[in-house]
Amino acid sequence: MKHHAVLATGLLMLGLTGCMPAAKSPNWTAAPGPAGTTSLISATGQPIKMALTPRFAVQEGDVFGGVELVGQMGVWVLRQDRTRADVDGLKVQGRSLREPVNVVMVDLFAKSPQEALLRVTSALDRVGLNPADGYTHGYQAYLNGDFAPEVPAGQTFARGLGTAREERLRLFGPWKYGEGYVFLAGIAAQNVTGQGRSFSDFMVTREDLAEQLNTRTPFRKKGYVDLLSKVDTPRETTADHDGCAVVFVARE
Repeated sequence: MKHHAVLATGLLMLGLTGCMPAAKSPNWTAAPGPAGTTSLISATGQPIKMALTPRFAVQEGDVFGGVELVGQMGVWVLRQDRTRADVDGLKVQGRSLREPVNVVMVDLFAKSPQEALLRVTSALDRVGLNPADGYTHGYQAYLNGDFAPEVPAGQTFARGLGTAREERLRLFGPWKYGEGYVFLAGIAAQNVTGQGRSFSDFMVTREDLAEQLNTRTPFRKKGYVDLLSKVDTPRETTADHDGCAVVFVARE
């Protein structure tokens, strides 16, 4: 009963109406304006406060505080030197493509870190995301004062390998928080042609993952949290990312 009480509390806190699913792949046509000419607004109408330094710091813009069942979470995928990572070196309109954390997975029933990892990776396997070589690795993410590496070590989860559209997910954790284990992840899609790779989207693949995990695994979609992590400057962007992460909580 204790687990169910905690879960019920989390459900009240996680659902945010401002984070809306993407209906289709984005069309990159809008050019960035001069720096400082437009205030950035998040999906829920809040002003975005970006960190000004390239290296992670425990401050607004890098950490979002007080997420129910999760705590103080970093909002970016980080390199080994804890600078904010880009998406596999890809660019959008000549701008660096900063990689957000856009997936949160909470397991209140796993009895150990090993069991938590097995349950999460089994869920990803059910939706076709399997560990794959060939992607850059060595990334990390931040939660509640601790950094955790990408797991499994040296690999990234991917599906659609060898097709015109590849989706890849970087998984970080687990962290113990309260009565559960928490994983953070960044998922994105790329277009693959004979000329090379280009960025496709964050939101379409995030929402597809949400639907499939919700219907095919014990990890159920509980809502969104607006991390205020949308970036749009002359040098850097998060493309179609709405600043939000989708949150899943596992059933027993």
